[in-house]
Amino acid sequence: MWAVYPGYSPDRLEKSELVPSVRSNIELAIEVVRRDQPPSYRELAHARSLGVRRASQSVPLESVIQAYRSTERVIILDLFSDARSWPADQANHYADLVITIFDLLTDEMINSYRETSTAIDAARQRVENELVGSVASGLPVERDQIAGWARILGISPSWPWFAVALLAETADEPAQLDLQRLRRRLAAKLKPLASALLFGDVGTMTVGLISPHGGADRAVEALSAAIASFDGDSRVVCGVGEEVAGLDRAGESCRQAADSARAAVVRGDGASVVEYRNALLEVIISGRPAAADALVASRIAPLFPYPHLLETLETLLYEDLSQSRTARRMFVHVNTVGHRVRKIAELTGHDPTRTPDIIEMALALRWAQLTGAVRAHRGPSPSAQPPK
Repeated sequence: MWAVYPGYSPDRLEKSELVPSVRSNIELAIEVVRRDQPPSYRELAHARSLGVRRASQSVPLESVIQAYRSTERVIILDLFSDARSWPADQANHYADLVITIFDLLTDEMINSYRETSTAIDAARQRVENELVGSVASGLPVERDQIAGWARILGISPSWPWFAVALLAETADEPAQLDLQRLRRRLAAKLKPLASALLFGDVGTMTVGLISPHGGADRAVEALSAAIASFDGDSRVVCGVGEEVAGLDRAGESCRQAADSARAAVVRGDGASVVEYRNALLEVIISGRPAAADALVASRIAPLFPYPHLLETLETLLYEDLSQSRTARRMFVHVNTVGHRVRKIAELTGHDPTRTPDIIEMALALRWAQLTGAVRAHRGPSPSAQPPK
């Protein structure tokens, strides 16, 4: 069995531990054959105990079953090594008896293993949720507490980690079910690329902590592909935080991931995965929505009744404030652009040709685009007269 079946190796158990468990099975088989009676429930206790132990050691259940069957074959081959001296009916009877013994041993072990494994998984899930929730909350967490969680989960707190945050655009039940389905899919897709993958629910978000093999880029690519191919009924976005050295610093990556996920929802541009480093502007302005709304009201709202002026401002920013390139893109004369720039300054009180003013107007325009205010005002107001 040793080094033949997965899990029967030094990383899971000591080789010497096999001796008493195998001996118990052989002695039970000899006793049952000697008295010609099946084993009692009490005599199967060591199989139940073994199921608990092997589940706790994370030895694959299939390997334990194979080990039982291997012992059964050895006993039968030894018992009937001189089969010619046995009457045929007697040989078949005792062979059936040995097989029955190991069927009962295997069944008791399997039931015990599965019960223990279920309990361990539930306990691990509680610890996993507690770890992720505590780290993502932003509240101080003692290193001893992190070390305790890591010990239970079999991970190292000193590994590199980065966070992801999954957020459904709606909070209804179908969306939350999609969120859970996507979580399971990501766990399967990312497992080969990560030393550890932990998930927990934090409010309406699902937050994941990932310790990648050799950097986060491959894991993020796999994550993006999995989300892009997800066939749920709801749109789920994912924010990605930056990689940090150690679980004690992962709270910052969690905050970045959550901010990026919220920015992805606000964007509404179809992007499903948004990395923090690519969403800094949205994170900054979405962090203070009331202030951003006030910026829109004071810098560009007077242009909403005049879509051609709003479009001119957008194009001017796109063309790096070049009025000649703006004119070519809009198919108007450059003097027309100059006239509109002056009208923009007149209506808003802020001059697009001055650096401080255009920076504030660009931020206001970006927030208005994110929140849909620009789309809402694309059509001219019926009562509005274009300025001359």
